[in-house]
Amino acid sequence: MQIRKADLNDISQLKELYYNTITTINVFDYNAEQIAAWASTADRTDSLANRIESQYFYICETTEGIITGFSSLEEDGYLDLMYVHKDYQRQGIATLLLNAIISKATELNLTGLTTEASITAKSFFIKNGFEVTEEQKVFINYIGLTNYKMRFNFKS
Repeated sequence: MQIRKADLNDISQLKELYYNTITTINVFDYNAEQIAAWASTADRTDSLANRIESQYFYICETTEGIITGFSSLEEDGYLDLMYVHKDYQRQGIATLLLNAIISKATELNLTGLTTEASITAKSFFIKNGFEVTEEQKVFINYIGLTNYKMRFNFKS
């Protein structure tokens, strides 16, 4: 597995990974209505392209070019996206991506990271030193989904 910066040529694979992860993995923590609403956002190609161009956007891929995960960081330390391919769960990919994000954040002299994690991702982030600061309900197409505001502080 290797980490590299994403580019616009990755969009079709990223959209497919995003959709398939939500509809396969997140179904254990969200109901069918919530999954349908969340998965419907996979068609927002413009939003994805904007993130690739404006954020520190990393992908993890196999030597064969299969994207196995992706993550993105905003300039202010907000970890925006973190998704791992449904067929590559629990293989250390999220950890590789998080390490790339932490490395970039350190390079940017940030004091910490924030994110909004799904129920599914919450335990991964806690295991990696994040703390829940708030449980919240977000709405997609008027459908509420629980997620968690989380923070990670760099040790000084």
